[in-house]
Amino acid sequence: MRRKSKINIEIGSILQNARIAKGFTQEEVAEKVDCSSRYIGQLETNRTLGSIDLIIELCNLYDITLNDIYGIYLKAIDLSKANDKYPNIVGYNQLSSDYRSIIDNN
Repeated sequence: MRRKSKINIEIGSILQNARIAKGFTQEEVAEKVDCSSRYIGQLETNRTLGSIDLIIELCNLYDITLNDIYGIYLKAIDLSKANDKYPNIVGYNQLSSDYRSIIDNN
């Protein structure tokens, strides 16, 4: 039997809470994202992981971000050192201090 990860468990409940907060049934969501209501139920009860494409569609439908789902699992980084420590984050140091402040405070 496959071991359930802690991340998967949290993702399911976050998706379910977001759906309920928007007032959608599983059937309504399934119709909007073109999958079965059974699959939505499996996502919400952590019996399957959704593709990133589906997770993005659900985020857009529920007006939440990927950070709302995955943010608690991401290691915080100091963006002021982004160009030195994280070369994939391009242009941070070229941003105005106002924009850097917005990024740093999120």
